[in-house]
Parts: sequence; structure tokens; C-alpha cells
Amino acid sequence: MPPIEIRPRRATELVDASFQLLRRYYPQLVTVSAITMSPGVLVRILTRDVMSNPQLMTANPGPLFAVGIAALLCVTVCDAVLTIAVSDGYLNGEIDLARAFGTGMRKIVAVFLASFFRGLLVLLAALAVGVGVAIVASLKMPVLFVLIVPLAIWLMVYVLLRTFAIIPVVVLENVGANTAMGRTLALSKDCAAHIFFSLGLAFFLYFIFSGIISALGITLLTPATAGIIGAVLIIPIYPLLTVVSTMLYYDLRIRKEGFDLEIMSRELGSDVTPLPAA
Repeated sequence: MPPIEIRPRRATELVDASFQLLRRYYPQLVTVSAITMSPGVLVRILTRDVMSNPQLMTANPGPLFAVGIAALLCVTVCDAVLTIAVSDGYLNGEIDLARAFGTGMRKIVAVFLASFFRGLLVLLAALAVGVGVAIVASLKMPVLFVLIVPLAIWLMVYVLLRTFAIIPVVVLENVGANTAMGRTLALSKDCAAHIFFSLGLAFFLYFIFSGIISALGITLLTPATAGIIGAVLIIPIYPLLTVVSTMLYYDLRIRKEGFDLEIMSRELGSDVTPLPAA
């Protein structure tokens, strides 16, 4: 039986339910985070001297590139496996780490491509924003500039919101990156505000914690040590973001497709075809 009631929730309720799920399965989820993130931490340790010196990074960008690639791969694997684990915990009331790793790793190429497509879309939005802001700045009209900049920033945020579910779709619905992009756009249609407040609360808490850790590290430790400790301390808090994203994905399916009714019908032994996304 699902440990948390499967129903539509407001943003604050969704984050609260995410914390309930996180507390219930924290040992399993942080185990996933630790295993998948540890290679990135190891690379960070090996390159600690260069990464803590801007002059060395400028002269030798190789370590910076290595750290970036390692972080990208680790986050991709972590997101894939955590999404499976969170989904199992939410829907089935138990998490099988072997199944989560096995299923997540089989999807890793599709997850990487989906993340790439999403990043490309965000990059295009950023370029459009940059061009628009540059044009407005060249007109030397401060009032117009003040009006355009918030709209430009919102465009980038909007793209991120509309595509937030691309990894859960790839992993949980067994589709490719191209199909997943259309699917996440359909699920998130007319729900940008709900997604913004739900994810915004989670990211706010995440960045508050990581910001405090970074500030303490920079103040009390050497830059090299602070960077390593910061990379290590991300491990225990990173699952929060995936928990909220996965719960939000199911919340949109409940709102648009009657997914809660589908689950109820399964428990009652009947079969109901879910509604298509609006």
C-alpha cells in the first residue's frame, strides 16, 4: 500500500508530502545519492589544488572540464536511479535499491539525451533573452529596459518549468527523449504557476542549506577544503530535489489524467485506462 495518500496537492502540501516520503525512505535515498555522487567527489578531491586557484584554472582548464563532466554524469545517474526509487516508495510503499539501480542504469542514455535536449532548449531561450536585452539596451530607454528584463528572465524560468518532468517521463514511462519532451510539455501545460511554487519551495530550501555550508566553508576553511566539503555535503540534501520533482510529476498526472483513480482501480482489481494529458 502507498505510505502517502495519492491525491492532488497544493504546492505547500506537495512539499510537505515530499518531506514525509524523504524521512520515511531517507536511508535508501541517501545511499543512492552517495553511491552515484561519489565519483564526482573523488574527481573534485584529485583536482582540489587547481579548482581552488582561478589563475591555475585559467592556465589549465582541463581539471575544470573533468570536474564538470564528472558532475554531469553523476547527476544524470543519480536523477535516474533516485526517480525510480522515489516512484516505488510513493506508489508501492517499498524501495528495492537493486531494481532502482538496474532500471535507472538501463535508461541512462535516454536520460542523458533528455537532459541534453532540455539544456539546449534553455540555451536557446538564454540566447533569445540575451539578444532581446542587448537590443533594448542599445535603444537607451531605461523604462523599456526595466520592463523587458523581468520578462526575459521569466522566459528562461518558464522553459525550465515546462520541461521539469522530462527525466521522470523518460524513466517512468519508458519513452525516448523526443517523446518525453512532448509529453512533459503536455503535462505542464497551464500549470506553470503550480510547478513554480512547488519546485521553488524545494530549491529555496536546497540553496539556503548549500549557501550556509558554502559560506561557513569559505570563512573557516581553505578554498580547496571548502570545495571538497561542499561537494560531500550536497550528497545528503540532493534527494530532496528528486523527491519533489517526482511527486510533482505524479501530481500533474493526477490532475490531468486521473492517475489516482487508476491506482485505486488497480487496488480494487479492475482496469481503467488513464485519460490523455490535456
